[in-house]
Amino acid sequence: MSGIDRGMLDAMDALFKPQTVAVIGASRTRGKHGNTPIRHLQNCGFPGEIYPVNPGGGEVEGLACYASVAATPRRIDCALLVIPAAGTVQAVRECAAAGVRNLVMAVTGFSELDTDEGRAREVEVRAIARAAGMRLVGPNTNGIFNASAKLPLGYNASHGDALTPGPVSIAAHSGALFNGIAPRLRALGAGLSKYVAVGTEADLNVLDFLEYFIEDEDTGVIGLILESVSDGARFRRLAARAHAAGKPVVALKLGRSLAGAGATIAHSTRLAGSARAYDALFEECRVASVPSVEALAGGCAVLLGRKRGAGKQAGSARERALVCIATTGGGSSLLADYADRYAMPLAGEAGGAWGGKVAEYIAATDTAGLVRNPLDSSTLGGNDRLTPFFQAQEADGFTGPVATYTHMLPNPAMSQLIAKQIVARSERAGSPGVVIATGGLPPEVEATYRSSGVPLFYDISTAFDSLSCHYQTLDEDLGGTVTLQPAADLSAIAPLLAQPAATRFLSEWDSAAVLRRAGVPMVESRLVESLAAACDAAHGMGYPVVLKALAPGVAHKNQMGLVLPGIAGESALRAAYNRLEAALDAQGFKRAAVPLILQPMKSAKAELIVGVSWEPPLGHFLVAGLGGVYAEALNESRLFPIPIAAAAMRKRLLDTRLGRLLAAMDAGRGKGAPSVLDGVLGSLEALQQLILAYGERIESIDVNPLLAGDSGCVAVDALIVLRGAT
Repeated sequence: MSGIDRGMLDAMDALFKPQTVAVIGASRTRGKHGNTPIRHLQNCGFPGEIYPVNPGGGEVEGLACYASVAATPRRIDCALLVIPAAGTVQAVRECAAAGVRNLVMAVTGFSELDTDEGRAREVEVRAIARAAGMRLVGPNTNGIFNASAKLPLGYNASHGDALTPGPVSIAAHSGALFNGIAPRLRALGAGLSKYVAVGTEADLNVLDFLEYFIEDEDTGVIGLILESVSDGARFRRLAARAHAAGKPVVALKLGRSLAGAGATIAHSTRLAGSARAYDALFEECRVASVPSVEALAGGCAVLLGRKRGAGKQAGSARERALVCIATTGGGSSLLADYADRYAMPLAGEAGGAWGGKVAEYIAATDTAGLVRNPLDSSTLGGNDRLTPFFQAQEADGFTGPVATYTHMLPNPAMSQLIAKQIVARSERAGSPGVVIATGGLPPEVEATYRSSGVPLFYDISTAFDSLSCHYQTLDEDLGGTVTLQPAADLSAIAPLLAQPAATRFLSEWDSAAVLRRAGVPMVESRLVESLAAACDAAHGMGYPVVLKALAPGVAHKNQMGLVLPGIAGESALRAAYNRLEAALDAQGFKRAAVPLILQPMKSAKAELIVGVSWEPPLGHFLVAGLGGVYAEALNESRLFPIPIAAAAMRKRLLDTRLGRLLAAMDAGRGKGAPSVLDGVLGSLEALQQLILAYGERIESIDVNPLLAGDSGCVAVDALIVLRGAT
């Protein structure tokens, strides 16, 4: 139990496994929030003691109702508060005084209202609870659920369902989605252990429950429904612990909009956005990301179908490869299309052919057609031949998942025969699988799948969204500890970052100086104080050149007409210099206060952007994408959470269209030419080292564009945005 707060663990045990429960605000009126939880507890056979609390006393659902929580005969392990918001502060104070261990606040009227009154009320109840050592769930929650303890402490319809206990536990920022999750898990044959709606997290938050589920013996798969993560570093640590414990995590991220990103200064931050940052974080943590409630339930069900802890070993390529079975030719084509769309490797050889023991089996059998993967089962010459077909695959090491597309066959017994062979194969191999029957199957056949832990889906997209959870949570041998590497120039960066508190960003000149010392390849730049100095500098570096004005307070010079590229000779330079001075004067800048810089004009085969984005509260992310003035319009970028191992960064980048473009550029270059891909990765690693050293001072970085050409990569513009600036 190392690494977990023992007091919090004990409190959560009392929360999910209470011996005494109170409902504060109990009502005799059926249908009210103060009555429904009491009836749920009674109907589901809660074995502990139930104490209704209401100043009116009397009886509620045949139970003695107490005037106050202090009047109950025993200390309360878990109380549900269902009263109007105006009375909550006093009620929380009374619970604290009575020694209530956990308080579930099924009350609205707090920070979710976004009012000063609501926020103040939440601050006050938190302070009262913390002073007393009482833990809070909510406010703005609809309750908690623990099937194994027969604890349906809430007022949602699904709190009243008599669910069969199982190993799936879910912490959610949405309580109402419980009604969507619970029935789907039941239909998939996956039992629910615990569900908690965390509400506005005045005290206990979703990461606290994630930590508890990792330690909970009844939990085998963890689901998260997230609006946000309060601490990115803690999430990474907990995700690593869950993976090491063999408990895969599936996350549904709510609110994936990029709204508000346009207000930021840096291109890198606008290219990042909340959705991409979470996707990158989940991928690095081996947390499966799903797009829907249906896929969250399905993903949890799929992960229950593999051997406990199977995701902790990388496994061979054959153990990961997908076997596809269909009872129709069209179904086999659909499986091939979806496997390709989801980048799931198919078992067998190129083109779907089989070798080894499978080929021997096919050659020795009077098949009725071409046997390939995906398989149209009719080509085997009989559906009863699936088992020896599977066994030949297993002998060759193909023990990975099976995706089956089936339909209502003329003879229901044949559907049952297929089901039993699919189930038996899953049990032998210990790997998950999905069955897709868009038109449904006979009830007895569906029951076979459901009772055997092979989830049945009625649409192919959700099935593959769910199956992808298996692949997303497998180990990758891409690790290696990321540490700050000693570099002589890094110490010289500190004075450059020690700007006045009011400074929002560094000039291009200062930004380039920082990045050059960090190891990012920057173009040669010269400050020019006069036209004569500009002509001398241009003569030394050679035409064509670029002239820039570093106007104070201007982050994006192009938009202000302060970058003049493609200057091909001295006469053009003189004209450009005069034009730039006129532009500065027209915009109200004093020429003497605006540095001018001259740079050689570089050609490129591609304009890229690399940089850093700060995504509170997740942390810093590296960004790589197609760049130049169209960086945001092209919107092709990839994020990497810092820290990230070099091997992982390379693989992630090569999995994108941008990475494939860079690899193609390298493939077309002559022998010995510098690698563009290595140049981009080297720049990203330099930025990572810079953030590891000075991340508390840097918010975001743009290196845009980073030009990729025959001589490798070179950056011709840079912007560093500082943290904490006012």
